[in-house]
Amino acid sequence: MFGASQTRNEVFVLKKDKTSDIVTDRVKVTTKILPLRALKHSQLRELSELQGKAAVSYLKFRYGSLNTYILLAYVGKTLAHVEWIVPASKIRFRYNFVTNDSYSIISCLTSQSFRGLGIYPSQIQKVVESDIPARMFWIWTASTNIPSLKGIRKAGGVKVGEFVQKKRFWGCISHVKYFPGGNDSK
Repeated sequence: MFGASQTRNEVFVLKKDKTSDIVTDRVKVTTKILPLRALKHSQLRELSELQGKAAVSYLKFRYGSLNTYILLAYVGKTLAHVEWIVPASKIRFRYNFVTNDSYSIISCLTSQSFRGLGIYPSQIQKVVESDIPARMFWIWTASTNIPSLKGIRKAGGVKVGEFVQKKRFWGCISHVKYFPGGNDSK
């Protein structure tokens, strides 16, 4: 089939009532968690420079809502890391394992020049500790993305399953099959 791919992902949950060791950055990071609608033009431009204009446009279209948040992490005045925090109502159509009382942390990206400094796990913890009205947060990554898997676990993520995502026509059509616990997916 044209433009077909398949990706295996590991799924984790982070809960507000579960405390984990605080992860510290190796550099001073300033974190801002803002509703998507509250982003200033300059912040949107920085976001587009880091993630790409097409990706940001797609994410805004697909997951944007009054309840969608963006985490922006700065080292000095440079945007070093971004995370999209999306309510279940915007993501359950594709990822039906996400519970109604939760948010998902998606489309995380650390700038190449700031990787390996502990920014990713510390920022995941900032989301969990924030005032975002959720009991838990879902996060997933490709099973082959070892740095992200380590960061999620370091932030206190508990693996709850796996899913296989099959994409056709260059991602325009996709199907997700979820395996709780991850045992049945091999």
